[in-house]
Amino acid sequence: MSADDIEREIRRQVREQFDRRIEIPDGLTEDQAVAFVIEAYRNDTGVDLPEDDVRADVREQMGGRETT
Repeated sequence: MSADDIEREIRRQVREQFDRRIEIPDGLTEDQAVAFVIEAYRNDTGVDLPEDDVRADVREQMGGRETT
């Protein structure tokens, strides 16, 4: 395995582990969206995110709308 192959593999693994994007479905309330993100992240990683952190991010993304 060459140095270039090793570098490509490391980049692939880092991207796979840390470049996560959770698409929140349309029509969810803030509470539903928060629960969705926490569950999706738990399913992907096995890690529970703090609800307060998720809520702040979801609230920002919703931009004052009633639903996603």
